[in-house]
Amino acid sequence: MHTTTRWLSFCALFSLAPLAAVACGDGTPDANTPPQPTAEPTASASAGPTAAPTAVPTAEPTATPTAEPTASASASAPVDKPKSGRPPVLLADAKSITDTFGFSPGAKLELGDKEIATLRIPEGALSQATVVTFAIDTKCKTTGVVTGKLYKITPTIPPAATPASVPSNNGAPYTLILPGVKKRDLNLAIGTYAKDAKGNEAIVWKILGPAKVDESGIFEFHLDTLPDGCVHLTNKPPT
Repeated sequence: MHTTTRWLSFCALFSLAPLAAVACGDGTPDANTPPQPTAEPTASASAGPTAAPTAVPTAEPTATPTAEPTASASASAPVDKPKSGRPPVLLADAKSITDTFGFSPGAKLELGDKEIATLRIPEGALSQATVVTFAIDTKCKTTGVVTGKLYKITPTIPPAATPASVPSNNGAPYTLILPGVKKRDLNLAIGTYAKDAKGNEAIVWKILGPAKVDESGIFEFHLDTLPDGCVHLTNKPPT
């Protein structure tokens, strides 16, 4: 009887031994546990997205040097005209205008009663005080077939008593506007006073083409020099 009881107790303890070992956390590795696979980089992993390359800063752009102006460029540049803001002097008469004009302001001379001839002196064209006469003169010399009236321009720079042609001081042209009596193919005859070989007074003619002609037959001429002489419309070609 006692032998049977001991045997049963021993068997019970033996059968509970594995469970006790598990409950107590026996750290002995199980020889039958298969080894875990070691993670190794694969081709698919390396083919994944990579970090965007950092932009390499480039050198700051340098300003392109401006070419120095050349002599030819400066020579061809238009001359700056003075801009005082002062309105031009306006004078009008049916037969003759005489007055003194200077560097500033400009002047606009209107001559005639029905058919108006206009002489414009731009601001800055005269470098000093100049007496200018603009008149209708029936005794003026002519060349070619004349259309319209005969006009005389007489500039004088005091203290000189003798008239003389006056070039524009700043490159702005003098403007002469004449009525053409509705004719189209006309030019300006400019006759300036000179001396011939014997010392006698003579007229030297220059024929100038118009800068503009409007539909009503008004001719506009640009003069680089205010002439001392006679002017009129002519059928002669430009020289």
